[in-house]
Amino acid sequence: MSGSPFSFRLRASAAWGLVLAAPALWVGVLIWRNGVDVPFWDQWDGICPLFEKMAAGTLGPADFFALHNEHRPFFPRLLLFGLARLTGWNIRAELGLIWLLVVVCALNLRRLAQLTGWSGVPAGRWLLLAAIILLFTPLQFENWLLGFQVVLVLPVFCLTAALIVAQLRSPASFIGTMVLSTISTFSVAGGFFCWLLCLPLLLEGDGGSAAAPHRRTWWALWIGGFALNLILYFHGYHGPAGQADPLLSLTHPAHLVEFGLAFLGAPFAFGSSLAATTMAVAAGFTLLLLFVFCLGYVVRRRVASVRRRTLPWLLLAAAAVINAGLSACGRSATGLSQALASRYVIFSVLLPIGLLFALAVVWEDWRGRHPERTSGPRNTLICLTTAFVLMHLSGAFVCLRAWTDLRHVRLRAKALVELVNQIDAPADLALYVHAEVSPLKGRVNLLAGLGYLRPGLIGSPFIRDLTDPAHPGGAANGELQQAGRNSAGQLVLSGWAILPERTWAADAVLLTYDDPQYGPRIFALALGGSPHPDLATRFQVADFALAGWTRTFDPGQLPPGPQILRAWAFDPENGRAYALAGSVHWQP
Repeated sequence: MSGSPFSFRLRASAAWGLVLAAPALWVGVLIWRNGVDVPFWDQWDGICPLFEKMAAGTLGPADFFALHNEHRPFFPRLLLFGLARLTGWNIRAELGLIWLLVVVCALNLRRLAQLTGWSGVPAGRWLLLAAIILLFTPLQFENWLLGFQVVLVLPVFCLTAALIVAQLRSPASFIGTMVLSTISTFSVAGGFFCWLLCLPLLLEGDGGSAAAPHRRTWWALWIGGFALNLILYFHGYHGPAGQADPLLSLTHPAHLVEFGLAFLGAPFAFGSSLAATTMAVAAGFTLLLLFVFCLGYVVRRRVASVRRRTLPWLLLAAAAVINAGLSACGRSATGLSQALASRYVIFSVLLPIGLLFALAVVWEDWRGRHPERTSGPRNTLICLTTAFVLMHLSGAFVCLRAWTDLRHVRLRAKALVELVNQIDAPADLALYVHAEVSPLKGRVNLLAGLGYLRPGLIGSPFIRDLTDPAHPGGAANGELQQAGRNSAGQLVLSGWAILPERTWAADAVLLTYDDPQYGPRIFALALGGSPHPDLATRFQVADFALAGWTRTFDPGQLPPGPQILRAWAFDPENGRAYALAGSVHWQP
């Protein structure tokens, strides 16, 4: 019956399920709108060499095992290579894989909540919702939009799964944590800490069926697996070329501490008028104090039920603290702002997620022991929670602009990749595609030959091969507005450009001179992103505020004699060019 208590509970459960799914669905929409199908920076030297070896017939296991910076991303490489072979290296498929891995992490958190006594408890639903919001925060836009970030997401998936498996109290707990910890170790530097974080839970369950009658055998296998992982990881290990020795950072302990605190507080650093680094350090310090408080409370309380309910969450929070320390040792020399990098948020959110549940258990225990002394701690928790919620949500909405900015950066990279055979632009390639420019052209052409670039390379320098008869362009798409010489005698062209049937500015503008036989011929590429705020008001589209473009080049790039110069908005997602209004009559 529609009015029965059962049907009401069913509808309420379905509605709450939609609420819990909303953060993941929102991020999924953002990924779909902003993802760009072009390899990311690290993929050019982390994944592309695998295709080179494959084409040469020399690909072997050692190539997957090879170092990349500080990491041995064997399993991420295996995943990404296999997915690339299935999809023609569609980067959007990698973004979907990252999203799916985080969805499974959320399911792992839900299961962890059930195992720690929060199943069916109203407060447990709200705690889980807060954890999911943190996990699917748009602040980690780099991880959502750059396929190579599987190397960071996979270890978090392994850790959340391992914290569940370690509580099975059977041989499966040893086997499962060994497998998951091995995957974590050979994904990212510091991934081997998954072994150590599983250890307390395995010891907690040591009195169960896993302990008898073969306890020593399983412990010997587990410890041997950990030792073997370390030996394999550090065999032939060497730090990245040009990077300072991490041990030198120990000579500046104040910088290390400040960096680590900023790392931990990054999810709460944006969206206020205060400096982001100041907010991050303050938030990180507060969270670390809460972590120490919870840890101290559990240790001093010595109650098995409290320990069992808080231990998995404290271990999850400890993972964030460990990664903050490792990042501080390896990155603090690059400056405090590096601690706020979007890609690190996948680790730093583990601290507040773990604290949500650990503090809730501590609060329940405290309230039961001291019912007459609850008002002070309750008000403190309410104030802290409200402050952190407001800081995170304001930062999450502010960062939405960063999604758009990163999409534009990736589209510029895509344009440069597609035009690599037509335009010589080493400075732009180094800025947007990869710092090591020399092998790029060969790698781009290899990928094109494998069918791994869409819509493919631009094979002709003539605009007639790129125009769309249905949308030839014109004044509605932009204008070549100014031309002149600078003090160095270089020619400067500027204007604005937007794409037809798009709601964003053109990220690339092709510059041409008129070839008497074949028509306009490409000779340079201007990248968009220059301020042109009047366009946002004119078209009522905020993204058009950066629809301006400017290009400075040596007139020697042009053939001798007078030339007619034109500009064309270029859409790298369909490989089409659209004429802009205006032209320049160039006289040498």
